[in-house]
Amino acid sequence: MNVSFSLYREFLAQYLGPFKWQAALLGFMLLCNSALSVYAPRILRDFIDSLLTSSEMVLLLQIAVWFLVVHVARQLTSGLVGYLGESVAWSTTNLLRSDMLRHALTLDLRFFQQHPPGAMLERIDGDTNQLAYFFSQFAIRFLRSLLLLTGILIAVSLDSWQLGIAVGLFMVSAIVLLFRLRSFGVPFNERLREATANLFGFVEERLSSLEDIKPLGGSVYILRQMHRFIERQVYHGRRAFSWGNLMWPATLVLLGLGTGLILAWGGYLVLNGAMTVGTIYLLFSYMNLMLWPLEELSHQMEELQKAGGNLVRVQALMATRSSLKEGTQRELGALPVKLEFQDVSFQYDEEEGPALDQVSFTVAPGRTLGILGRTGSGKTTIMRLITRLYDPSHGAVKLNGIPVSEFQLDILRTRIGVVTQEVQFFRGTLRQNLCMFDAGIGDGRIMEILHLLHLQGWLQTMPEGLDTLVTSNRLSLSAGEAQRLALARVFLRDPEIVILDEAAARLDPATEMEVDQVLQTLLAGRTSIVIAHRLQSIEKADDVLILEQGKKVEFGAREVLLAEPSSHLNQLMALGLE
Repeated sequence: MNVSFSLYREFLAQYLGPFKWQAALLGFMLLCNSALSVYAPRILRDFIDSLLTSSEMVLLLQIAVWFLVVHVARQLTSGLVGYLGESVAWSTTNLLRSDMLRHALTLDLRFFQQHPPGAMLERIDGDTNQLAYFFSQFAIRFLRSLLLLTGILIAVSLDSWQLGIAVGLFMVSAIVLLFRLRSFGVPFNERLREATANLFGFVEERLSSLEDIKPLGGSVYILRQMHRFIERQVYHGRRAFSWGNLMWPATLVLLGLGTGLILAWGGYLVLNGAMTVGTIYLLFSYMNLMLWPLEELSHQMEELQKAGGNLVRVQALMATRSSLKEGTQRELGALPVKLEFQDVSFQYDEEEGPALDQVSFTVAPGRTLGILGRTGSGKTTIMRLITRLYDPSHGAVKLNGIPVSEFQLDILRTRIGVVTQEVQFFRGTLRQNLCMFDAGIGDGRIMEILHLLHLQGWLQTMPEGLDTLVTSNRLSLSAGEAQRLALARVFLRDPEIVILDEAAARLDPATEMEVDQVLQTLLAGRTSIVIAHRLQSIEKADDVLILEQGKKVEFGAREVLLAEPSSHLNQLMALGLE
């Protein structure tokens, strides 16, 4: 697979541009280091010739001191190159990593269903790490290698134009070979990255499911599956290493032949008095010095191959677009909000049946809708369509008469609060987790909500209160405490619409009663939806929607349905009482 140079150039321009002065200083240091590298062997040549032809100690000391100065300057510039190179590398790749993560967050859930978290981590972090060297030093080191080779060629030609021609032919042959091998290893490296991403994705998914895998005795099966992923990675790793690194052995063979021929020719000239011993040492030094730029060119070609595969994967991700089109509407309109489902149908996969089939209902402003149904009846799908994680296949979801597709996504989702069974915490302080990193929410408001949810006692057990550091796996919480913290997080945002998706499923009866009393206060004046399996969870609902296999079985005011003996709600109540 050939990767066009325009792709490399565009990425370099985009991500090196903000750090152009650092890159320019890095380039200057590299050029200085190259010039010193070419100049240092000539000092030693003068020292050897002076030693053989002159006994003046002062002259020899002067040459030795000058060589020491040049050597120290060379080491200083080399150190600066390393420091600046790492600085540019991390700056550019962190910028790319941020752009990729920002873009990934705009993609819809269908994309993430096809790309597991481990694969996305490898794409966002792994590919950018591989690009660090390319962004920081490729162009400048490539230029430096060419300039160093040019300097060596000029220096040799000044001593013997015949040797200059020979060295020039050798250099051209080596460079042509390297360029012809430039894109050979790209597909092998890309397949290796894909195999690595698949392995990481498999491991991440299985580690997150250990509580289910171990009790079911699936450990052996998982290990067998993992072994197949590892075999695939090793297979592609061997091919990438073998076929993607042909340039280096080819360079060594050429260098060995060139060194032998040029030293033989130089020795012949020394024996005939046409060249000094110092000059033959200079030639030998230059041939050894030539190994570095040719090795560097070889290495840069390998990096270019790797970067080619990484850039293709990065470009593919950045070119992926969400199926959800961004709207322009910024205001929800009148409060409380009126919610409507108009003949809505939706299916997750074309090969599967519809998750919702022509469902219509209206939640009047400020009322609470309770949704009942068996697992797989479409209850959670309704929540996902309201928050626009998906768009309906047919029909429309409207807020105050405006389709949700017309709202800006960030505006829409900040005005809708969702509480699910699974509560996620993020690395940061407890305060940041409750406020979702919104510094505009004061501690007074946080304490007010925690008090309403009977969490003030729990907070006092935290070593540093609201400043307690939290990670996804470092917070000792019962299911009830986690659920109440999730409720606190939602109501600190003060949303216009609240959706409780099985929010009380993990609560014990006593805790559920406490939370239920608080919810009545917090839900007042808001349009809300309570999705539940248990009848007790919707006892305070104004309206009830019953779903079965994606279809609306019954919808109406709760009191009206209870007054109708033949209603499905009454049948469920009878079953529940039994």
